Amino acid sequence: MTGDVTDEADNCSTGLNATYTDVVAAGPCEGTHIITRTWHLVDHCGNAAADQVQIITVSDNIAPTFTRPADITIYTTATCTYDASVAVTGDVTDEADNCSTGLNATYTDVVAAGPCEGTHIITRTWHLVDHCR
Repeated sequence: MTGDVTDEADNCSTGLNATYTDVVAAGPCEGTHIITRTWHLVDHCGNAAADQVQIITVSDNIAPTFTRPADITIYTTATCTYDASVAVTGDVTDEADNCSTGLNATYTDVVAAGPCEGTHIITRTWHLVDHCR
């Protein structure tokens, strides 16, 4: 709903309707556009009003979606080390967005001491941002 001209007026002609032409350009990111709409109005005698330009920005405001891997327990090795890599703990596999493609979720870890010596609790927070945020 970009609107319409509603106040067409002329001193002699009645029933005038403004018309427009659009030029569409790609916006700053995937799924966005800049529409330059030029409105025209001509009376029945061929007298033209000055063209009016409307800029319409088409933006993506829908956030991407994903599902995190399930919670998991991993175990230490004989030397009390552990592997918390995504290969072991699971990865996001269903990144999706209405406009952007090729998205990859990232994560940050916060490691806290576990309930006993040699254990840890890793809180992994996943992030996903489309190309317009």
